[in-house]
Amino acid sequence: MTLQLTKQTLSIAGHDITIELPASQDQMLAEAVQCERTGSSDWDPYWGSLWATAPKTAAMILRNAWPSRLKTLELGCGIGVAGVAALIAGHDVTFADHASAAVRLAVSNAALNNFAETIGMVFDWQHPPSDQFDFIIASDVLYDAAGHEPLLKTLESMLSDHGIVWIGDAGRVAASGFSELAVRKGWNVESLDEFTQPCLNPRHMQFCLFVLHRSKP
Repeated sequence: MTLQLTKQTLSIAGHDITIELPASQDQMLAEAVQCERTGSSDWDPYWGSLWATAPKTAAMILRNAWPSRLKTLELGCGIGVAGVAALIAGHDVTFADHASAAVRLAVSNAALNNFAETIGMVFDWQHPPSDQFDFIIASDVLYDAAGHEPLLKTLESMLSDHGIVWIGDAGRVAASGFSELAVRKGWNVESLDEFTQPCLNPRHMQFCLFVLHRSKP
């Protein structure tokens, strides 16, 4: 099935980001059903949506004063909005997802914004590669509590010793459980709202950015 795309230009933190994304959710669902019938796990019906969390995460990346260029991974990249923002902010970005179509589209969206030589990686969080990054970003990946352990396994494997993780969340119920699990696993976790103020008791459906560092020995 050839995926039909539509083009949008997003205005985020004073920057215009042009993206292509699937034009029809019905087509995404139909493709997911077909993949399930054939036993393929390389698709889900949700990666192609423009979730509200991604532009907010992107805005925080663009507004931050970065002292240096960072080797960056967008994890669960979908259409790649946060990763493109990191490119604009001056970082070297690799787009990663378990769906190969998502990685291809994210890399293509980077090229639409004049970043023609970005890298894509396809892998399952249960089996993360050994590549390491200084900055790992993600948005709207905490909706399923069953994914929290594999996500932390991936972060443990792929974050450099002095690296930082930013995960934007829409205020989903499962997100607080992720934060608690990360602390139990030895991570330092800070919660910020979209204005970089502490978000100690986030309300349901209130954006929150989880910032993770490795605990010092």
